[in-house]
Amino acid sequence: MLKGFFVVGVVLLVGYVLGKTNALGPHGTKVLSSLTFMVGLPSLMFSTIASRHISDILSPTGLISVVTAVAVMLVFALVGLISHWGFRRTTIGALATGIVNSTNLGVPLSNYILGSTTYVVPIMLFQLAILTPIALTVLDLTDPDKSKVSIWRTLATPFRNPVTVAAILGVVVSALGVELPSWTLDPLKLVAQLAVPLMLIIFGMSLHGLSAGQGVGDRAPTALAVVLKSVVQPALAWVLAVFVFHLDAFSTFVVTACAILPTGQNVVLYAVRYGAAQKIAQSTAVTTSTLAVPLLLAAAWVMG
Repeated sequence: MLKGFFVVGVVLLVGYVLGKTNALGPHGTKVLSSLTFMVGLPSLMFSTIASRHISDILSPTGLISVVTAVAVMLVFALVGLISHWGFRRTTIGALATGIVNSTNLGVPLSNYILGSTTYVVPIMLFQLAILTPIALTVLDLTDPDKSKVSIWRTLATPFRNPVTVAAILGVVVSALGVELPSWTLDPLKLVAQLAVPLMLIIFGMSLHGLSAGQGVGDRAPTALAVVLKSVVQPALAWVLAVFVFHLDAFSTFVVTACAILPTGQNVVLYAVRYGAAQKIAQSTAVTTSTLAVPLLLAAAWVMG
């Protein structure tokens, strides 16, 4: 179990050292995030979704992952709207609550602990194909630096975002059952390998200069996001697995472990890219990542 955390920790440390030494210059984080956002992440999305069957998301374990993620995100969004945290901060905070580190932490942990990477595929499909496009569209439409646009331009917003376009195309290919030849997917898979290490490096770089205490306006959203992500979502997943879906002990541990996974680094990437709620995304990711190890160990011990 610790092997996956060790691998991720080493790459995060590389990013932190790069940020601390300013080895990539003052715009290093921005350049890397743009490269990942424009090239690496779209390639990862399309190659991942297009090579899987979209019905995977309807499996019991996948359905529980989706339901719990939507539930905690809706709670955060409701509190954010009532508390007037703003659309962009609320969107990033909700993403920090609902998007788990299914790729660069979920995949190795699923492989090393559960024996197969297929357990995180439904989570990846939901996050890449549905959740991310909607959230990025909200961030695009609420960008204060953009002038007022027509309704048609507004409706076209998702299709101007490379991440969204890649996800939509992947869903279409998957839903139609099209088997793409290797010469079309292999280059994308090669480029997609940029995304995971770069997201970790970007996250590590962003940790340099991060203050332990946020501003007064960031404390409540961060605390709520951490509680929802690390406490409420795993508990809700366990309840659904045991009392609603009546899953066996191993499947119950799988869905609980997937819910315990910390906030994904791509949330930090989006926060940096859109210049919104960066401290909330960073602090939530750091705290949930710290809590993930003892929580996973405790879940494994309790569930045998």
